[in-house]
Amino acid sequence: MKKKIMTMLLVMSMMFEGGITAYATPARMEDGTLFDSDYYAETYPDLMAAYGRDTKKLYQHYVKYGKSEGRLALSSEFVYPELPEPAGDSYTVEEALAVYRNVIEANGIIWDPSLKGNWSETIGQHDIYEWYKYDDGYNGGSWGTGFLDPKDIERCAYSDLQSFAFDDGTGHTTTRYYFEVLGWNENMGMIEIVAW
Repeated sequence: MKKKIMTMLLVMSMMFEGGITAYATPARMEDGTLFDSDYYAETYPDLMAAYGRDTKKLYQHYVKYGKSEGRLALSSEFVYPELPEPAGDSYTVEEALAVYRNVIEANGIIWDPSLKGNWSETIGQHDIYEWYKYDDGYNGGSWGTGFLDPKDIERCAYSDLQSFAFDDGTGHTTTRYYFEVLGWNENMGMIEIVAW
């Protein structure tokens, strides 16, 4: 027991002392600019001291001064593809899914239906709330359910890219993905998916 506690304390101290930086995901500002306020604040400590994490103030600084000073609005960690405008006031479900895939694949993650394995014949035959009971006969990649917000689809994509980079925390990264749409979840107001 003591060994477990000591190991846990050691890991926690390494995390706090190691200066692990986790950026938020970029957001599309009202003028159409993609901007990551956490990245901007953490990259430029003078701004963190002046504005904290106030996205509005940080973005105003970027527009008025930062851009001309050569400050970056986004981390070079990702590729930021140009995305189509929605046909209407907001993205349709189909448009949102296309935007999501565009961002994911521009960053080198490959669409791979083989990850699904024999899902349709095993787990997928059962009610969503019972899936966990039917893992034994499944031979595909790992899977999970989730939601994509069509009103904030870019943030969903960049957030998932951060998860793909972290994967299981062992230094391995996710390089392939696949998902299927379960439908529109009225309660959440989001697209419900099962993803691999």
